[in-house]
Amino acid sequence: MIVAVCADKGAPGVTTLATVLGMVWPTERVLLEADCSGGDLAFRLRHADGDRLLDPQPSVLALAADARRPLPTGGLLGYAQLSTLGVPVVPGALSPEAYAPMSRLWPQVAQAAADWTSTAIADLGRLHPGDPALPVAKASTAVLLLTRADLEGLHRLRDRITELAGTLGDPSRDRSPVAVVVRARPGREAKAAVGQVRQLLGAAGLPIDVLGVFADDPDGLAGLRAGGLSRRLLGSELVRSGKALVETVLSWWPELVLPSTGSPSTMPPWTAGAAAPAFPPAVESVSALESGTSSTPVPTGSGPVSA
Repeated sequence: MIVAVCADKGAPGVTTLATVLGMVWPTERVLLEADCSGGDLAFRLRHADGDRLLDPQPSVLALAADARRPLPTGGLLGYAQLSTLGVPVVPGALSPEAYAPMSRLWPQVAQAAADWTSTAIADLGRLHPGDPALPVAKASTAVLLLTRADLEGLHRLRDRITELAGTLGDPSRDRSPVAVVVRARPGREAKAAVGQVRQLLGAAGLPIDVLGVFADDPDGLAGLRAGGLSRRLLGSELVRSGKALVETVLSWWPELVLPSTGSPSTMPPWTAGAAAPAFPPAVESVSALESGTSSTPVPTGSGPVSA
């Protein structure tokens, strides 16, 4: 199954949101980089050993080549690299030109991700009509459109949400797969921003609502940029808003809630009841980190993790 994250123009933080969702998702998942303008995660995240960036391969290019036939046992996890944030990542190509050889293979990638019994969180970047990765959005259970509630953001949201509602809407489904996530500072700004976006959606007559707010949190972003789990990051507004969004996603699309058969090393580090000894040091139980009982140093890494 797929949860896609995208935006129109500007830089509201799609990669940041997708990364945080991958951190807090409660069952087995991978972060799938499908931004055809060129991927960033290979530079921004570090391998679980903490000593190097993600490797060039495996990547979405290898996945695309193999998706022309049934994937090996393990599905998407066979193409993922574990990061210091505890998130398995299928990195994308580094430039639009590097994506060219797989331009016709996106439907197979979308089908492979949709058929996977766990969850692929797909970073689609700036999604636009004619985007080669549009099949991934069409195959998604949920498509989260990230926006800011400023003049530019609202103007572009009106046009893009109308297009997505027509392209991705399925009358046979109880709920549209499209929802809006608003990027704003917590508090009054967030409340006002949600009100503005809901007013716009209502005026457009679209059966689409605001899923919630993704916190504009410089301190939390700084913790994310450090590249590893830390108490500062786990307690940040950034991560707390990500947890709230995941709870709402799972309540709106309950078909995403499935018992996971994943091995402990691929499960989220804060899964309730997870067996801490089974986790590698980079992704040990967050409950231990939060309680101060961790006996394993938290990896630090380097490199920004922002969209």
